[in-house]
Amino acid sequence: MNETTQELTKVFSPAEIEKKWYPIWMENKSFKPKKGKKKETFTIIMPPPNVTGKLHMGHALDQTCQDVLIRHRRMSGYETLWVPGVDHAGISTQAVVEKKIYQEEKKTKHDLGREAFVKKIWEWKEQFGSEITHQLKKIGISCDWDYFTFTMDDVPNQSVRKAFVQLYNEGLIYQADYIVNWDPILQSAISDAEVEHKEVKGAYYFLKYKVKDSDETLEVATTRPETLFGDTAVAVNPADERFKHLIGKTAIIPLCEREVTIIGDEHVDIEKGTGCLKVTPGHDFNDFEIGKRHNLKILNILNKDGTLNENGMEFQGLTCAKARKKVVEKLTELNLLIKTEEVVHQVGHGQRSDEIVEPMVSKQWFLNVQDMAKVAVEAIESEKTKFFPKTWENTYFSWLREPKNWCISRQLWWGHQIPVYYCGDCKNTWANEDKPSSCPKCKSTSFEQDPDVLDTWFSSGLFPLNTLGWPNKEAMEEKRFKDFYPTATLVTGFDIIFFWVARMMMMCTKFTGKVPFDQIYIHGIVRDKQGRKMSKSLGNGIDPLELIEKYGADAMRFTLAAGSGYNRGLNLDPERIEGYRNFINKVWNAFRFIQPHLVHAQETLPSPNEFTVHDKWILSELNTVAKSVNESLYEYRFDDASSAIYQFVYEVFCSWYIELSKNIFNSENDNAKVIRASVLKYCFREILALLHPFIPYITEELWESLKKPNEPLLIDWTFPEFNDKLVYTREQESMNKFIEVITSVRNLRASVNLKPKDEINVEFFTDDAMFAEFLYSNRAFMKDLARISAGKIRNKSEAKPKKSVMAATSFCEIFVPLEGLINLQEQITRIEKEIAKTQKDYDIYDRKLQNEKFVNSAPAEVVAETKQKANEFKEKLVSLQESLANFQ
Repeated sequence: MNETTQELTKVFSPAEIEKKWYPIWMENKSFKPKKGKKKETFTIIMPPPNVTGKLHMGHALDQTCQDVLIRHRRMSGYETLWVPGVDHAGISTQAVVEKKIYQEEKKTKHDLGREAFVKKIWEWKEQFGSEITHQLKKIGISCDWDYFTFTMDDVPNQSVRKAFVQLYNEGLIYQADYIVNWDPILQSAISDAEVEHKEVKGAYYFLKYKVKDSDETLEVATTRPETLFGDTAVAVNPADERFKHLIGKTAIIPLCEREVTIIGDEHVDIEKGTGCLKVTPGHDFNDFEIGKRHNLKILNILNKDGTLNENGMEFQGLTCAKARKKVVEKLTELNLLIKTEEVVHQVGHGQRSDEIVEPMVSKQWFLNVQDMAKVAVEAIESEKTKFFPKTWENTYFSWLREPKNWCISRQLWWGHQIPVYYCGDCKNTWANEDKPSSCPKCKSTSFEQDPDVLDTWFSSGLFPLNTLGWPNKEAMEEKRFKDFYPTATLVTGFDIIFFWVARMMMMCTKFTGKVPFDQIYIHGIVRDKQGRKMSKSLGNGIDPLELIEKYGADAMRFTLAAGSGYNRGLNLDPERIEGYRNFINKVWNAFRFIQPHLVHAQETLPSPNEFTVHDKWILSELNTVAKSVNESLYEYRFDDASSAIYQFVYEVFCSWYIELSKNIFNSENDNAKVIRASVLKYCFREILALLHPFIPYITEELWESLKKPNEPLLIDWTFPEFNDKLVYTREQESMNKFIEVITSVRNLRASVNLKPKDEINVEFFTDDAMFAEFLYSNRAFMKDLARISAGKIRNKSEAKPKKSVMAATSFCEIFVPLEGLINLQEQITRIEKEIAKTQKDYDIYDRKLQNEKFVNSAPAEVVAETKQKANEFKEKLVSLQESLANFQ
C-alpha cells in the first residue's frame, strides 16, 4: 500500500490491529521456515505449558523472549523454526478431571475404572486443552503451529516407549524397593526435585528406650515419635565412650515393646543430640541407608493416604499429625517422655499438593543416570552448549555432578503407561515398544502391563526429539529432523533447570549422540513491583490478558523485554507498562507527522553529497543503534537492545531529527524537502524493522503504509545491520556535542525561570576548533532550538562574563549573561537565603563530627552517613557562593 493512500487514525487502537494482523501472518505462512541469506537454520522449542494451564506472567515473559529471538533471526536471514507444544501434565490434569467428575457425578476414578477414566481425561483435553494455546496467540507469538505437539500424541508416545525399552534392555532402568518421597494426597511417588522444603514449627521429643536385662535407659530425641512403630534398631557411634559398651545388646521400643539390636554406625553424630538414634529404615532417608549397611528389617507403618496402618497399633487410621499428639500423650502417661523442646525445622512438602511428603519404601522404577549425567556435565564444561548468563551452569552442575538415580514411576492413570509386561504363566517380565500379542518366552496371551505411568519429565526430556519426529522415520523426514536438530536455543526459567534442562541434556544426547541445544538462555522470574513473588495468597498476581486488553500486546511485550537480561527477577510495575504504551503512541504519532511529507520522498536514499550534516548524523546514529541491537540480541540482552532502540527513537529521532526537519518542510526549498523526506522515510522504515521483534503489531500496521506494493510484510523483511557506507563519525560526534550544548542552554534557562519566548545571548568557550566551526555553521538552528538571539564563540583562556549562569561539558563552557534579562537583586537575595539555610544544615552535621564522643561511639555506618551529608552540604555551599560571587 502506498503512503499517500492511507491516513492514520489519530488514536492508536491496539485491539483492532492485533485482531487484524495475526490471521494475516498465519494466512501468509509467515511463521513457517523459509530459506534465507544466512543459509543456516535456527530452531527453538517452546517449553510446553501444561494442558491445564492458564496464561500467567511467567508464560508471557518466556514467550516474549522467544518471539523476539525468532522474529529477529527470521528477519536476519536464518531459516527459522519455533516449535510449539503442550504437556499432558500427568499429576495436575488427573487431579482436575478427578475433581470435575466427583463434582458432577459424585464418582471417583475407581468407580469408573482405568479405561473409562482415561477416556474422560481425553474428552476433557479435547474440550478445554486448547485454551492455553489460544491465550498464547494473544501475545503475538510467531511459532509454526503445524509443528504443534502434545506430549501424549502418537510420535511422543512412540519416542517414550522406544527410549524406555532401550534403557531397560541396557540395564539402566530397574525396579527396586527403595525409599521415595511419597505424596499422600496424590498417592504417588514424587522426585526430589518436586519437593519443596518449608520451615515448620515442631518439637524434639526426648524418649526413654529401655536396655533389655539392664537398669540402663537410652535417651532418644526425635521430631516424629509416631514413627517409633517402624523402628528396627537403635544406633550409636562406635567411637562414643558413653555407649559403645551397649553395641550388640537389645533395646526395647516404647509402646510396642519390640526388641531391637543396638548397633554402631558412624552416621550418628557424637556432638549432636543425645548420641542415640532411633533407626526407622522404612520412613527416613538416612535410616534407610543405615538399614542397608546393617541388613535391618524394613517395617512400613503407613497407608498410601498417609495414615498409620495396622503396625500403628491403637493409632491405626490416624494421620501422622494426629497420631503424634496421641502418641505423645501415651508416652507421657507411661512416663516414657523425658522432655520436649520446641524447634523450627525444614520439612519437605509436595510441590503440587503442598502436603507434607512421607519418606516411604515402595517398589518403584528407577533410571540409572550416573553415566548420562557425566556426559551432560561434559557438554557444558566443553562449551558444546553454553548457558547465558554463565552463572546458571552452577545450578545445573549442582544436581548433575552428584546425581541420584531418577525415580521415574508414578502411581497415576494419566500419562505414558510403563511398557513393561508380566506373563501370568511363565512369570516372564519384558519391555516392549509395541503392545505385544503374547509372551515372547512361552507365547501365552495371559499377561498384564505394569500399572504405573512415567514421570511427566521423562516424556518432556525427549521433547526436542519427538517434536521433530523422532523416532518415526517418516515423521522425521517430514519435519526435517536433520535440518532442525540440534536446536539453536532453549529459553526457559531457572526454576526448571533441574526438572527439565538437565533431563533433556541427558536423554537427547543419549539417543542421538548430539546435545539438544547450542545455547540456553535462562530468564528471571516476574515479580510484583515490590519484588515479591506473585501468589494467590498475596493477591498480587497480574493477568497478562488483562494487561493486553488495557495496554495492548505490544506495550506488555516491550515492558517484559526491557526488563529481561541477565537478572534473576523482573519487578513488574503497571506504570512501566503505561510508560511503554506512551512510547508506542510516540511511534504512532511520529509517523502521523512524517506521513504527509512522504509525498516528496524518493524510493531510495539520495546520494551522500546531497546529505546535510543532520542527515549524516541521524544515519550514523541509526547505524550505531542497529549494530548495538544486533549484538545485544545475539547475547540475549533484551534489556540493552530495548533500551538502545527506545533511546534512539525517543531522544534522537523524535526529539531532535524531527524537530530539525520542521523548518525544512515549512520552507520553499523543494530540493531540501525531497532530501529530508527521503531520509525520514528510510530511517522510519529501519526503525520499524528494528522494533518489529519487540512490538510486531504496530510496526506491521505502519509498514503497510510505507512498503512498496511488491515488498513483503515486515515480518518477512530484512533486519537492519551495520552498514559501513553510512558511517559519518565526524558529523555524528559534532552533532552529539551540539545537542549536549543546546540541552545545557535549555537547562540554564530553566534554572533562572526564563519564559520560553525570552531570547538570550550566550557565550561559548571551547578549545575544540572543529566543534567551534560546527557550532558557528549551525547558529541558525540555535535560535530555533534554544531561543538564542546572539552568541559568541571564544577560547577557554579568554575572560568569562560576570553576572551569568554557567554550565560545563567536557569540551565547552556555556555562559548566559543575565544583566537586563532578570532582576539580579532578586536572584542575589534568593541565593543568600539558600546559602543561609545550607549553612545551618551543614553546621548540624559538622558539630556532630567535631564531637569526639559521637565519632568514637556511634555505629560506623551512622558516622559514615554523617560525613557524607556534611560533604554534600559543603559542596552545595561552595557552588552557591560561587554563583553569588558571579552575580555580584
